[in-house]
Amino acid sequence: MGFAEMIILWGAEHRRDFPWRRTSDPFKILVAEMLLQRSRSGTVAKVYTSLFERWSDSRELAEAEVNELENLLNPLGIKSRATRIKAVATAWSEGVTLRRTGKELQDLPGVGAYSANATAIAMSWDADPCFDSVSIRVLRRYLGRYNKSRTDQQVASKAYSLVPKGQWRELNWAILDLASAVCMPRIPRCQDCPLEPQCKWARKNRQKTI
Repeated sequence: MGFAEMIILWGAEHRRDFPWRRTSDPFKILVAEMLLQRSRSGTVAKVYTSLFERWSDSRELAEAEVNELENLLNPLGIKSRATRIKAVATAWSEGVTLRRTGKELQDLPGVGAYSANATAIAMSWDADPCFDSVSIRVLRRYLGRYNKSRTDQQVASKAYSLVPKGQWRELNWAILDLASAVCMPRIPRCQDCPLEPQCKWARKNRQKTI
């Protein structure tokens, strides 16, 4: 069983439950991805729920007062997110939503490559592989020597090329969930990792202890 099969199988069994993983509304998924930047997913889940209880869709959010939005997002820090989210909501509510690819989503104000591609992947739209510092940690550890002279984009593309695009959502979620629960930055729990037998980083560390 290869990398993609192992991690997707693990992910199906250990998947974290977040509200943005239960919706098929691309606007709400995009907002979640914007909120998740440099923020803990548990805190984001609470803010996300409060946000859409207060403003149910893009039209209502476009009319929100920036200071009220800033107060609601305060637990996440980075006040500039309020302005960016309002701008996206305004563009979306004005009909600038006929976008069905990661690249097209990046044309929206304040939307970066990761948020756009993660949203497109969640919707099974055309997208480039998405990665951040969390997911790339898992991939670089697993791939070992392949990392040399490779950019993060190349490393992510290598991993995503192992599965059909229809499974990219499950792959992305599984990588993020594994990084959170097992492949942590300082003290990874390699003994609990489904990738451990083939992981180059784990193998190197096993040899050090022999």
